[in-house]
Amino acid sequence: MASAVNRLIKNLPEKSLKTYFSGVHSGIAEKIDWDAGEREIRKALLEISSTISGDSLAVLSSDAERIDALTDELGQSILKHFVKDDELDDYYQLANEHDRVLWMFLKDNSRFTEVEDCWYVDTKRQGQMWEAFIGPGNIQIAAGETQQSTFEEKLKELFRSAGRMKVEICERTRSDADENEIDIIQIIVYREDLPSTQLAFEEENLVSRIVRPVKEVALTYEPTTGQIEIIAEGKEHRKSIAIVFSETLLQSPIDGENIPLKQYDIQRLLNPVVLSFDPEDGIESVRVTMLKVARPNSNNTVTLDVATKEERRIYDISKEYFGDNDPLKTGFRLKQVRISIKFVPDHESRRGKVLHVTIREPNGCDLKSKSQKEKLIGEKYLERWELVETVQ
Repeated sequence: MASAVNRLIKNLPEKSLKTYFSGVHSGIAEKIDWDAGEREIRKALLEISSTISGDSLAVLSSDAERIDALTDELGQSILKHFVKDDELDDYYQLANEHDRVLWMFLKDNSRFTEVEDCWYVDTKRQGQMWEAFIGPGNIQIAAGETQQSTFEEKLKELFRSAGRMKVEICERTRSDADENEIDIIQIIVYREDLPSTQLAFEEENLVSRIVRPVKEVALTYEPTTGQIEIIAEGKEHRKSIAIVFSETLLQSPIDGENIPLKQYDIQRLLNPVVLSFDPEDGIESVRVTMLKVARPNSNNTVTLDVATKEERRIYDISKEYFGDNDPLKTGFRLKQVRISIKFVPDHESRRGKVLHVTIREPNGCDLKSKSQKEKLIGEKYLERWELVETVQ
């Protein structure tokens, strides 16, 4: 929590710091001399944030974490889609990623929450909570009161829940593999789970309070392909959720056929391989810059990590360091790898931007947090280099 607060204070310009703290934390703001200069203002805010407690700390930490989460490239890409045309001039004047997210956070809480929902859905894609199913194509969602009520009732039956439920439906865009913007329907379901009892203070006494935690289920439907994606805890419910959604809101029954998931196989990178690329993609070089290895059935790992500017191959350095005990040659298995793709210099990066892609078996890859352009390039070459395969 503290690191997110520190990043917020260190990255926001003076004007935005004053706007946020004066509007949300007046008690903190009144202790700050806003004419003291940017350096002294940051120093004072950092000192105060390290000493506050209670509700003030809880609100500040929560705000900082929510803002910080959306500063990655995926969050910035989604955020821009929610900026209105008449807001673009102001938006482009903002100082950096934190400033842009705070701008939306303070300007429109409803839109900010939508950005968070989209970011949550897209970061969970192809993760442990994700599953995709074949649905009907080119169907207009039936989002009337009757259909939505039926959808909610069937979900309550599925989860054996009598608690409250809230369903939010919105239209949004997502880029496909060819970098075309495609329309999708996104649905977030909030449901009350079974009640639990927690101890809490009531004045000086400890009392038991009943709370009902809220759990989320996320769905997306892509009309052009018919693909239905479900993000939910518990694999056992995902197929049923897709079937209920298609029957009630698409009014088209499906059998719940699963769409195969991609998995990664990085073992071939234990040895030097040629990672070819197309110059027209603006790539200058591709190198393996990190290998994490372990003996079979062991949790103990050895990590080989070389600088991006290092001219020698990581394999040669490993041989130099370990000699006959080189872990790349003595029965170890790869647990994780980082591939660094360096682009030729351009108007955006005079030194040439470097895209680092980290992969771990069986289905871990940080491409989902990259920009759409980087994600498309990464996916293209992971398939070419035979590092990804489709499984049932």
